[in-house]
Amino acid sequence: MLKFLKKNSYISIGLMLFALFFGAGNLIFPAFLGQNAGSNLPVAMTGFIIMGVGLPLLGVLVMGYSGAVDLLELSSRAGKVFGVTFTTLLYLTIGPFFAIPRTGTTTYELGLSSFFPESSQTVAQAVFLAIFMGLTLWLSISPNKLVDRIGTVITPVLLLSMVILIIASLVNPMGSAQAPTEVYSTSSTAFTSGLMEGYNTMDALASLVFGIIVINAVKLYGAKTKGEIFKNTTKAAVIAAILLALVYVFISNIGMTSVSVLGLQKTGAGVLTGATTYYFGSVGKILLFVIVFLACLTTSVGLVTACSTYFVRLYNKISYKAYAVGLTVFSFAVGNYGLAAIIKGAVPVLVLLYPLTVVLILLGFLNNLFGGKKVVYVTTVTLTALYSLYATITSTLGVSVAAIDNILVKVLPLQGDFAWINFAVVGVVLGLVLSLKFKKTIND
Repeated sequence: MLKFLKKNSYISIGLMLFALFFGAGNLIFPAFLGQNAGSNLPVAMTGFIIMGVGLPLLGVLVMGYSGAVDLLELSSRAGKVFGVTFTTLLYLTIGPFFAIPRTGTTTYELGLSSFFPESSQTVAQAVFLAIFMGLTLWLSISPNKLVDRIGTVITPVLLLSMVILIIASLVNPMGSAQAPTEVYSTSSTAFTSGLMEGYNTMDALASLVFGIIVINAVKLYGAKTKGEIFKNTTKAAVIAAILLALVYVFISNIGMTSVSVLGLQKTGAGVLTGATTYYFGSVGKILLFVIVFLACLTTSVGLVTACSTYFVRLYNKISYKAYAVGLTVFSFAVGNYGLAAIIKGAVPVLVLLYPLTVVLILLGFLNNLFGGKKVVYVTTVTLTALYSLYATITSTLGVSVAAIDNILVKVLPLQGDFAWINFAVVGVVLGLVLSLKFKKTIND
């Protein structure tokens, strides 16, 4: 098996990419979706896969397609100041400020917390985080070995663990599909709700970062020309996307069939805990821990590797290994605040960054259509950022302007979490108009 994976390098790289994406949240979201969508699950899951798989897939592909060396180069097409600011903030968010510590705390809370009394939780969590971050550091300290360590070893074990749970659920389903909850009650609302759940996985943020890891891996295995790099990146990304979609479908099916036994759970974590206990008893806790531990560990390793590589480029007087050590130590400290505090603190930054990330992905693919004109990047990013900043301020501080809110709610065709699309479209049109009218002065 290992020889086959190493011979077909793009398969190993695809398995690695799947593991980098697949964290505990990717288990929890579809399980919760399945419970609430009920008999409308096929429609809801279609929307979920479009946003939760399709958008991250585009994020990886755009890095190979655009020809950009990394995210900093891609984002700097809208200006150097924006490029450095956006890229640094994104790396800090999916790195030591949020995503890396979240992988450790999520693993502890889902897999181990039930084994310890309340009085020992703080110490037990700190000890586990120290071990978890130590393993993360060891696996990420040599980035050239990522494909061998994750793609050919850890990912197959992760997939095998999930297959055991999935087969049990298919052979002996807990029950049948129940009626959907209110927000999934019709086909249209089920599809829209599925889109939002996929959107909320936030995997698009990581896709631009993991895309660079994939590109570096395909180069390591011999790809040299832009065409070869994009071809092999596409193969690996499609493998990862197919695996993600399949896992989402099967995990959501567990949620859909669990309501009659487990009742409606508040989160997907309750669904998974109840399902593993139902099928495997006390051993189920161990199986769930293995799944969550491997899923979160591979994501943590990918994020430390990506962040360390970026900061070396930004300031190369500090070595890659020093950055990796600093990131894991800092993540250990943040992780001890607990999962709830980490999630709460990250929400405002995600509201700010997510629309800008999607805009960069789309502009990267459309680049050749508008000749890569800088003004299109600048106007689109600027208008999107204005909306994102306003949304961040209102959601964080509760401060809003009635006139602006009236326009957002009553005038714009798209509202809610997708309202930024209105501003992005206007930005593209404005940029194209300006590039044609003043093409001699503003397109450089």
